[in-house]
Amino acid sequence: MEYLNLRRLYVFQTVAKHLSFSRAADELYLSQPAVSQHIRLLEEYFDVELFEQSGKKIVLTEAGLYLKDAANQLFKQLEAIHQTVRDIRSHHIGSLKIAADTTAGAFVVPPFLHQFHDLYPRVNIKLDVGNRSMVLQRLVRREVDLAVMGYPRVPANLNADPFKDNPLVVIAPPDHPLTREANIPLDRLVEEPFLMRERGSGTRSTVEMFFDKHGLAPRITMELGSIAAIKEAVASGLGLSIVSEAAVRTELEVGKLTVLSVDHLPIMRKWYVVYADERSLSPFAKIFRNLLLNS
Repeated sequence: MEYLNLRRLYVFQTVAKHLSFSRAADELYLSQPAVSQHIRLLEEYFDVELFEQSGKKIVLTEAGLYLKDAANQLFKQLEAIHQTVRDIRSHHIGSLKIAADTTAGAFVVPPFLHQFHDLYPRVNIKLDVGNRSMVLQRLVRREVDLAVMGYPRVPANLNADPFKDNPLVVIAPPDHPLTREANIPLDRLVEEPFLMRERGSGTRSTVEMFFDKHGLAPRITMELGSIAAIKEAVASGLGLSIVSEAAVRTELEVGKLTVLSVDHLPIMRKWYVVYADERSLSPFAKIFRNLLLNS
């Protein structure tokens, strides 16, 4: 099938606008015979007459009227396509897909997304939040551009760049007896009931490795599926927990929770931006990564 010649369609649109071959020729800087040739070939393409004579004037046929409206819509769409491609090329429009672990997604990434959105308001942003296993899975499958997480151990085919301190602290309700003590020994701490995230959580993996390094194991009495649930359970007196300090800043400020003074704590970690291959990063993913690394 022969495709429609857009140049001929544009000539037709101009003739239809003026209802004059001579005025269209002047606007297009063409000779009148050249304009007539374009219209003749377009009529042959559709096998229909587009203009007819009415006295000394030309008028559009029914097919010509339809084609005029269709051409106007088509050229508007083409201009929109050109503008969108230009915007993408100049980093004004596009998409950014991020995955983050539950703590990073709730307490670390949003301020950076705010900064990014101020710079690129026409970029569509998608943030997926889940535990470490889900985040890594999405990244390996290339379903997201990059990930933000607190647990640095990633597969060899991924890159992990640290960008921000992420201390893990022991939290307790303000009226807990241990709040009156300083430099609490770890062997005393593990006598308390602990509330932990589910297996697969980066924070839980880090805490278990920390205690194992010291030849101890926390007495886990409850597993909870979100940091919000852990904070509420600790505040209610159900046990202690070790969480990212970033996740409890508000509760610490209002006195709903407190941080215990414990030997060898806090556990000092970093937040990491993780990605598969720098060469495959989209322009906006590179910009967001650099925003994190320069923070």
